[in-house]
Amino acid sequence: MAASQPLRGPAPTVSLLRDTAVGTGPAVAAVLVSGVLGVEGLWPALAGLLAGALVAHLIARLWIGQAAALATWIIGLGGGEEGRRPALVLGSALEWVMWPALDLARRARRAERQAALQSRRLKTVLDALSDPVLLVDARGTIVDANKAARRTFGLDRTGVPFARATRDPGVTAALRAALEAGNASTVVFSPVDDRLRRFAARIQPTESPDGSRGAVLALREQSEQLLIERMRSDFVANASHEIKTPLAAIIGIVETLRGPARDDPAAREMFLATLADEANRMRRLVDDLLSLSQIELAAHRPPATRVSLADVLQETLARMRPVADAGKVRLVLDAPPSLPDVVADADQLHQLLGNLIDNAIKYGGPDKDVRIEVRLLDAAPATAGPVAGRPAVEIAVVDQGEGIAPEHLPRLTERFYRVDKGRSRKVGGTGLGLAIVKHIVRRHQGHLAIESELGRGSRFAVFLPLPAEGDHGTVTVRS
Repeated sequence: MAASQPLRGPAPTVSLLRDTAVGTGPAVAAVLVSGVLGVEGLWPALAGLLAGALVAHLIARLWIGQAAALATWIIGLGGGEEGRRPALVLGSALEWVMWPALDLARRARRAERQAALQSRRLKTVLDALSDPVLLVDARGTIVDANKAARRTFGLDRTGVPFARATRDPGVTAALRAALEAGNASTVVFSPVDDRLRRFAARIQPTESPDGSRGAVLALREQSEQLLIERMRSDFVANASHEIKTPLAAIIGIVETLRGPARDDPAAREMFLATLADEANRMRRLVDDLLSLSQIELAAHRPPATRVSLADVLQETLARMRPVADAGKVRLVLDAPPSLPDVVADADQLHQLLGNLIDNAIKYGGPDKDVRIEVRLLDAAPATAGPVAGRPAVEIAVVDQGEGIAPEHLPRLTERFYRVDKGRSRKVGGTGLGLAIVKHIVRRHQGHLAIESELGRGSRFAVFLPLPAEGDHGTVTVRS
């Protein structure tokens, strides 16, 4: 941007000549008048000079008053006040001084507006950051903080000592080093009142407006990264344990078959059956791990294919009938006579329903019903997560088992989490079925709701968004 040109007043030489003429004019005029009138003598000349001096004095007072008014106006401009410029009479010299002063005042106002604009922009940028940013003065007092910092540390005002906000000795020591020695550093800490959160604080010394040393603290929350690290560690530990247990049984069986049971047909048959069970358990675990990995890889790609929900339900029920018959369980389908298509991955939908029905069969108990209830909703309930308020289909699998205690419900979809580890392994569970269901529902932009009451069974409901409305009539079909 080109620099602004200073305002131009009258030429200096012209102004000087004009002001000189005005200032000496009365005296010259008195002398000329005396000469023209032919007045002779000292007293008449002195009278003429006195009259000229009086007029010059009046002109000087006029200039002084105008100069004071002009000075007041320029000072007001510098302070941001808008006012009418005073009119100048016989003030050429004042105009000569006025224009540079006026230009400086206008430059100062422009610089002040630009500084205020830059400050507002910086404040907007800092408040838009999701990471906390704090500005601390030489005394260790917080003088400014963005919205994220105020929210994180519960700051309702500035002027609070930094040590009181974080209450972490490591961060306080690093801040002291920045203020006293100008050392920049990065410190990892957790707030005292919330040890599950973790922050990395970058402390950078800076200069305060008064010339003293201050510091800027930029914090990056690492809680999610810490949670991911813990989940990864837990996953590896749990997977290793799940594989190690059947593997130890297989190794023990092989050693027994090579040794004491080498020539014992009855023992050999028993151990071979156990060997097959443990191998199948490992196969199921590996299959579930691979399924979970594939679902997670495709999590960012929502399904785009229309699938017949009626066909998926019938095919899943047909595949689960032998399992239900073996467990002496009756499958009951309660669904509308006609079902709309859904936008889904057919294989994953089969897997989702199969896992829920399989769990209901295993934990529902023999000689009981497992109900598959399907409802078409004009608007899903407010508790249906991302589907709330939208047309949806609800598919619920209801068993009549022992139920689940309330404290276990929030963790049921965690990998390898079991309410009863012994019973789960006995019925062949891998601890990954509901985790697979949760990730499939999430990929389909749906919602999983779990309800259970001890002694009265459990209800696992999946809400899936519908591309179109369907018939709400209901019919019961028994398989």
